[in-house]
Amino acid sequence: MTLPLIRLAIGRTNGTAHWGVLPDQDETRTLCATHSPDLLPVTSTDAAHQMCQSCTRALLALTTAPHPGGEPDARPGDGTGKGAAGHRPIPGHLLGYCGKRLDTRRATSRHRCANCTRLSDSIDRFLRDAGDLQLPAGDSCHGDDDLLWMPHGRANLVTGHRRNSVTGNAYCEQRLAAPNPGAPNECAPCRRHWEEAEVVRQTYTLPVMRAEALAWRERRLSIYDDRACSLRSGDAYTLSGCAQTHHVVAVTDRSRDSHTDILVYLSGDDRVTDVRLRRDRLVTIQRPDTVEAAIPHQRIAGA
Repeated sequence: MTLPLIRLAIGRTNGTAHWGVLPDQDETRTLCATHSPDLLPVTSTDAAHQMCQSCTRALLALTTAPHPGGEPDARPGDGTGKGAAGHRPIPGHLLGYCGKRLDTRRATSRHRCANCTRLSDSIDRFLRDAGDLQLPAGDSCHGDDDLLWMPHGRANLVTGHRRNSVTGNAYCEQRLAAPNPGAPNECAPCRRHWEEAEVVRQTYTLPVMRAEALAWRERRLSIYDDRACSLRSGDAYTLSGCAQTHHVVAVTDRSRDSHTDILVYLSGDDRVTDVRLRRDRLVTIQRPDTVEAAIPHQRIAGA
């Protein structure tokens, strides 16, 4: 029997939710090994639960493809010395199972983080006990251009809003909470401003980036691994789970957010689209060696 991985929580509409399975009505199992007879499935997609951070990291470990360059058994913490304890990296991320930011180097110390080991063992036990498991889809590499969002506070779930990746808010300036793909209506101001931005992208940004991608192989490039939050306009990058090269038009990195918003050109699809990557997502960066290779910012204003 294949069990779907679902959200479980004690409260019906709020509280902390965990990823787990429900083998029968009297038993629940979670990725983080939280046990409670009161855990029940969260059936509402717009419930105001906070996800357990350990479960979130465990799900990343299960749904992210390993980095093409290989994944070491352990990496040191970001900014630590050679003798620091090694952390088990989440595949495709510079993030440990324990939640610490990691360095790109391989750990040389034999000491291992106890918290990383604890969550790793918990995941292994969960997979043994759950048997065949139906996992949810991992983070999408490319943004959905037609995705609508719900406003902060979830006051109106009938009207969906377009998200402006530059500000992190809706095009109508409302604060946003989460995606709302099932909204039957669309905010008219958001639609109008989004269409204006699309005209700029198609008229100015797309031709510039198309020419940029055609000339890319002729350039001298520095190629190295780093986290997504280190990307800047003029770069290109690849990452696990996607064969395309992403040419960076613009980056908006809000240090307090968990994600970095990137406007990219996809040469395979010949389109410009928004991408949201976790700040600690491991990417292979291609950066031109010369300053002159950077994209002229005046040509992509409003992108």
